[in-house]
Amino acid sequence: MTGSMTSTSERLRGDRAFGASVAGPAHVAADLANQDAWTWTRWRTNYGTVHCAVVCDGLGSRPHAREGARAGVRAAKRAARQWSRAPGAPVGLLVRLLEVLWRLEVAPLPADDCATTCLLALALPDGLEWRLILLALGDGLAAVDSPEGLRTLGGRAEEHFTNTTVGLGTPHHMNDWQVHDMKTSGQVRVLLLSDGIADDVPEHHVPDLLQWLTGLEDRPAAARGQALRRALRQWPVPGHSDDKTVVYLRIGGVEA
Repeated sequence: MTGSMTSTSERLRGDRAFGASVAGPAHVAADLANQDAWTWTRWRTNYGTVHCAVVCDGLGSRPHAREGARAGVRAAKRAARQWSRAPGAPVGLLVRLLEVLWRLEVAPLPADDCATTCLLALALPDGLEWRLILLALGDGLAAVDSPEGLRTLGGRAEEHFTNTTVGLGTPHHMNDWQVHDMKTSGQVRVLLLSDGIADDVPEHHVPDLLQWLTGLEDRPAAARGQALRRALRQWPVPGHSDDKTVVYLRIGGVEA
């Protein structure tokens, strides 16, 4: 499921996923649509259930930024599903597949007109552990909180990452993708933020945001969605005008 100005959730054997996206004040004032897009999903494989979350942020200077972001979400989900059938394959193949599928998704529009950033989180069961993969191209922030500690990609801590407009559809190299590939056991929390939030969340405040989102888990879906959208619309940073998207995923330990 992709979303803009929406929220959703699902519970499966103690797992929880939800997110929301709202247009930034500048787009609201100009009567423009939200140029962020997001999804979370899961699917069964012969080795267990795979979890996937994606956030894409269309570059505002591009005429088809909204279409590019939505295409990025679709392409990332398709690429992750296909790649997960061969979990021993190099992560580089996942990146290449995502890039090709995105170009097919936006065709016949020129890729440069649809440029978008992309954040992807993928959790694959591996015996009694999780294999967690974070991919990041462009700005925004991806984080995973596991028994091994907190790991982030992007955000204010990465000067190169936040000061460029690299994305799908812009000139870039494979090494412009930030990649984190790790194994862990036990409960895992994953957070994806578009730059409308990530630019204002230094790494030492990520645990606070995770804790607040964890506190929303047991609320009814309607109340949780209302609280999350209200927080995004009332983001307490004066003058911040970007679209804002957050996706949160918690998964428990891998079942024996």
